[in-house]
Amino acid sequence: MSAVDKSQTQVAHTPAVQTPDTKTIAQYWSLGVKEYQRYQELMRGPLGHWSPTIDPLLALGMFAQTPAQQRRYAELYARQEFELTERTLRFQQVYRVAFQRLYPNVDTIDQRLIAPYRLHQQQKESAKEARWLAKKQFQNGDRVMVFVPARCDQCSSMIPRLMSLVSGTRNASIDVYVRNASDDDAVRAWAQAHQIHAKQLGDNALTLNRDEGLWQRLKSRSSNNISADIPIYLKRNGQFFQLLAEDLGL
Repeated sequence: MSAVDKSQTQVAHTPAVQTPDTKTIAQYWSLGVKEYQRYQELMRGPLGHWSPTIDPLLALGMFAQTPAQQRRYAELYARQEFELTERTLRFQQVYRVAFQRLYPNVDTIDQRLIAPYRLHQQQKESAKEARWLAKKQFQNGDRVMVFVPARCDQCSSMIPRLMSLVSGTRNASIDVYVRNASDDDAVRAWAQAHQIHAKQLGDNALTLNRDEGLWQRLKSRSSNNISADIPIYLKRNGQFFQLLAEDLGL
């Protein structure tokens, strides 16, 4: 058995990956270790499920245990936002000087021209997040009840989007009620006019119905009716809850 020449033995050293400890991360937010640990506990609960990107100051402020705590986190958050705005404005000034020096014959982009585009992108992101949150809130067996008018320009897109929200949820459905429909022929005519096809009805994920006064009965039973062109209700375990279209990303 031959001896191993130690001089020829190669040992690979993998550099250790160092991550900031809790104390360091807490200091980023001007927090103590215990405060940051409470934030971590909050994120392991429902808050982290619904708002996975919320920052520590907002989370702790929302779930402050005393008015003094709430004021403290509000002040820290205000200072943070003020400092960020100050830094942004200072950098914007330096950027303008640099742009004019490098490109003296080119006008700096007028931010007002791209403001509508940015607003549109923000609205798209907000709607996307709202749809993601809405999809998470549905449970097996939920029925979403939509009360539509005879003429509904947005229903052709709204109904498929509602169906996508409950997709993957067992025994859930979208129940469309056509208001003031005199008979089943009127309901079928509404479906044809709004591009609701028979294949969407096959597995009862979508049903078409006459309203027959159901919406008015639901309104009379509720103490907190929300005005809406297309009222939406959630039926769960025999109880009814009105939903807001914007909360569903619609």
